[in-house]
Amino acid sequence: MTHPGRTPVARPQRSEEITKRIIDLIVERELPPGAPMPTELSLMEDIGVSRNSIREAIKALQALGIVEIRHGYGTFVGSAGSESLQTWLLFRTRARGATDVGRLRDLLEVREMLETELTRRVAADHRPELVEELQACVARMKRKGPDAAEADREFHDLICAEAGFDLARELTGLFWDVYRIAESELGGPASSPTATAKRHQAIVDALLLRDADAAAEAVHRHFDEVRKRAKAGPYGGFGVARPIPAARS
Repeated sequence: MTHPGRTPVARPQRSEEITKRIIDLIVERELPPGAPMPTELSLMEDIGVSRNSIREAIKALQALGIVEIRHGYGTFVGSAGSESLQTWLLFRTRARGATDVGRLRDLLEVREMLETELTRRVAADHRPELVEELQACVARMKRKGPDAAEADREFHDLICAEAGFDLARELTGLFWDVYRIAESELGGPASSPTATAKRHQAIVDALLLRDADAAAEAVHRHFDEVRKRAKAGPYGGFGVARPIPAARS
């Protein structure tokens, strides 16, 4: 049965199609995070499938964070945070076994592409206070301990935040977290605090000069060093350092 004024649509046959239809309904009706979801009966009528099919689709969407089930209250539009994506990405990176570092390499390459472009943009236009904030992170990196790793993450997050692209910032933070977890399982040699701080200081120096090409080169050198360390780990074969592109005139 369909309500008057609703255009009949072909019934989806696969669970993936049903979940997509539900997502489409959320978008079309402009339901914000926290808004109540349409009832099961309403979804059954709109999509033309059984109650069981709707429930299976809702469970799949719950796992993705697209919907949230609050027992005793109902089903609501979720915030679709990065937590579910982190679980998926970490599984994908590790699924083929600890000795298969190809996917870890791919993750690093994607992170490098994002951060290089974001840093290049920030170099051309950023707050004067940014350099001071990054310098404080570098000082913390020189000391061993958990705070050094946190300072490393904060350093990259500050640059991504400065670029003003929320999605890019969330993705780079996600890639950073997943890479650190997967890297620790490979047991590669850790970089010394002094070496880590030096690589990040080169990025700060380029930003201070507002030199976009030098900033991009410093980011490339930083990631090349990470690749070298990973290659020297117990499993090797991580990849080779990529030549640094010549600065544009």
